[in-house]
Amino acid sequence: MTAYLTAHVSICASKGQNLSDTSRHNEIKTPSSPQQRKRPQSHPRCPGASSNGSNGKKRQQKQTTQAQLKKVQPGMIVEGQNDALGKDDLSKPKVSSVKRDAQGRVSQIEVKKGVVFRKTIEIAPERVQAVQKPDKAAPEGKVKVEATDREVAALSATGTEALAPEKTHVPHEKLKELHKRQHSAAITQPAEITAQKDEEEAREEAEETKRSRSARQVSPTTSGKRANGFITMLRMLGPGFLSGMAGNDSSAVASYAIDGATAGYGHLWLIVLSTPLLQAVQVACGQIGRVTKQGLNTLLREHYGRKVSIPATMILLVANTGLIAANLVAIGEGFQLLTGIKWVWFVAPVALILWYITTYQNFSAIKNIFLVMSLAFAAYIITGFFSGAHWGQVLLNTVTPQVTFSFASVSSAVALLGATISPYTMFWQAEGEKEAHRPGPLTRQLKLSRRDIGAGVFSGNLVAYFIIVCAAATLHTHHQQIATAADAARALQPLLGPYATYLFAIGFIGAGLVAIPVLLAGSSYAVANVFGWPASLWRKPWQSEGFYLILGVALVIGLIIALIGIDPISLIFYANVLQGALAPVLVTLLIFLGTNRKVMGEHRLSHLIIIGLVLAAVLMFAATILLFYGMFTGQGG
Repeated sequence: MTAYLTAHVSICASKGQNLSDTSRHNEIKTPSSPQQRKRPQSHPRCPGASSNGSNGKKRQQKQTTQAQLKKVQPGMIVEGQNDALGKDDLSKPKVSSVKRDAQGRVSQIEVKKGVVFRKTIEIAPERVQAVQKPDKAAPEGKVKVEATDREVAALSATGTEALAPEKTHVPHEKLKELHKRQHSAAITQPAEITAQKDEEEAREEAEETKRSRSARQVSPTTSGKRANGFITMLRMLGPGFLSGMAGNDSSAVASYAIDGATAGYGHLWLIVLSTPLLQAVQVACGQIGRVTKQGLNTLLREHYGRKVSIPATMILLVANTGLIAANLVAIGEGFQLLTGIKWVWFVAPVALILWYITTYQNFSAIKNIFLVMSLAFAAYIITGFFSGAHWGQVLLNTVTPQVTFSFASVSSAVALLGATISPYTMFWQAEGEKEAHRPGPLTRQLKLSRRDIGAGVFSGNLVAYFIIVCAAATLHTHHQQIATAADAARALQPLLGPYATYLFAIGFIGAGLVAIPVLLAGSSYAVANVFGWPASLWRKPWQSEGFYLILGVALVIGLIIALIGIDPISLIFYANVLQGALAPVLVTLLIFLGTNRKVMGEHRLSHLIIIGLVLAAVLMFAATILLFYGMFTGQGG
């Protein structure tokens, strides 16, 4: 024992010696186990014994880092992890300046990103991982830094902020306590035992925290369980629900109201028929987005080339811009019905508010805001119940197909089906599902996605059903003709009183408020995917500047079209023509993508979904043919 203590003191006193000297000292006492035989190289009993080697490595690392930092020059592109800083965007994050201390060492790197949405980030030199000098592949040079999605997401949308040097996330007091405990244990215990105890204590602390949290929770009651179930359901709702509700934009509301005014209850069965078809289309889009983690247009570009993706994008962009303008006019007319103030005064403020929400709020906040706005659709259901409908006939026509083979009746039927399946909701669903945060493994995520989509499809078609019921019970009964949703709201006033008009107006105000952001995002996703720009409503504007610029430009063009007085009926008509031409082609491409093993792997679309897609494609091709036939023969109005 005396010899051992002598050896230990000798080692601590000469910690700068090499390993051969250290081994010679340790030969005084032969360890009794293989683990102890390995210990002399690290000397856990003497914390400073091996610091010379580690300090040497740290000095070498710092010298290497400083040597790399000397290469950093203004104008170099900065790259974070997972494109967190937006290096693939329309605008690139670039080094704007390099600050140095009195000794000439780099102390800070300033990075600027964005042309319209500007952001300045101060990066500590410790975060620099590699520096690539300018060459043919990267003519501006490249600086790779440690910047994760989580860290960048914590930054604000504007201004100047710093990414601090990398630190351990252990709290200061915990760190002091841990160091004290390790120092004490290093004198009296082997390192293996110390580490084991630290792990056990950490485990016990975690269990204690878990138990204390459980103790603070009140035992669930029946009402508590119901409340928790309701909250869980709300959390499940996301892009699928919004897609289903956004499909009832002003053009769809007008289509449903016109159908009810002309065909009465005769086409209610088509709403029932369209529900599983719409579910199949949206589930296919959601599953493709969730499995591939790519947008619909990105997949079209990668698998069918730009000759397919660019024409699809252009058609979608023109149609969506027309629908944005029509929805802005509808919102303005809704407020005019409620306030008596000319509709034109409401259009610009509404556009500005919607732009701010979609640009400066993240996907989660956007979802919550527009879920609340979706409550406005309840106005149609309430109006339907007070419309004086003959519910026996309503139920009979819901379950019994009424088929008339006149051109007007058939075209009205296919237009009704076409109104429920829109290209912009397909693009939105794939992108939204890609962005939605869902818990669990992929199979559970897909299950939650189907429930979300099912809730949206059912709710959206329920609203459409009651719009037809209301129009059939009032406008059809009194032989009144309408052309827009606002016309329907005005026509209800002498039949049901002013409150029905107000409820109907609130309904299409809500429809426009929910539809416009989906139309904007769908356009932006499609265009950004063509150019390979990052596109996400989770990202800040400066991270995905190209995406948000497209969104803003589309809204400004829609606003201008709305204000210069172009007939909204014409806008809706031509937008529907374009969407009618694009929708069946997209549904057909969904079949090819969803059954491709290279795209979907083991999560290809089910046979039931494929059958639904085929039926939807056939009906939509028929709708398109009838639409163009009516245009060329003059029968389509």
